[in-house]
Amino acid sequence: MATKEDMYKKSSFLLHQACENYYYAIRLSFTLRNNKQHNLSKLSGSTKRYSEELKTVFPQDTPEEKRLFTLLKAAYVDARYNPYFMVMKEDIDKLIPKVELLRDITERICKERINSYVEKKM
Repeated sequence: MATKEDMYKKSSFLLHQACENYYYAIRLSFTLRNNKQHNLSKLSGSTKRYSEELKTVFPQDTPEEKRLFTLLKAAYVDARYNPYFMVMKEDIDKLIPKVELLRDITERICKERINSYVEKKM
């Protein structure tokens, strides 16, 4: 039977995967390329140039913001393989709105970019 702690670990991994896929969508929409990368710092850094809003998702300007982003980055490996990796419900509750913001920004800027390709073709 899965414990609450296991559910939080899995949730952190799934939030990481969601972010990874949003960043992939942005990169693919803007560059038409998409090499695999799991490091959220690198993915985030490679996409920020496409929208100033992306800088607001994980600002890391406070120790708490840095801690949350570090936790999310670590979740890719640690949530699955590190028995000492800890994620609290409060962490998940703080990360969900950030991932939702990334989703919303991603949807908007990718649609805008795809529409620009359509307009160029006409």
